[in-house]
Amino acid sequence: MYKHILVAVDDSRTSKKALEEAIALAKLHGAVLEIAHAVDESLLQTFSNHGVALADAKRMQHALLESGESTLGEAVRMAEEAGLSPRRRLLTSEDLHAADQIAKAVIDSGADLLVVGSHGRRGFQRLLLGSVAENLVRKVSISVLIVRSPH
Repeated sequence: MYKHILVAVDDSRTSKKALEEAIALAKLHGAVLEIAHAVDESLLQTFSNHGVALADAKRMQHALLESGESTLGEAVRMAEEAGLSPRRRLLTSEDLHAADQIAKAVIDSGADLLVVGSHGRRGFQRLLLGSVAENLVRKVSISVLIVRSPH
């Protein structure tokens, strides 16, 4: 039986499906549901190293944080509409990528199940973009439920 489920969300359809699974599991097990969204500010460092002006980087950072708050808020509302009182966690870091931020949140939260969506990218696209879900499986020591992309 799970006691504390952490679900990592973004603004994709796959993430929504993962959230639905996490909500159902939390209700079934009477578990705490914690919803997290990672804002990958490390991308800003990459842009600034390649000539993006500081003012533009600040605007981008603000936009990323606003988008993250919106994504997290929508996910929390969805869980509340299902009758849960979820915890919310906006993750930010200037130097940690999303998978590292989520792995740290797993440790900090004491969760015993991590739910994430996987877009199922293959080939060059997977090589170029990497896989947050795949990285998390290697980084965390708890069970991970990977919800596949809806077709």
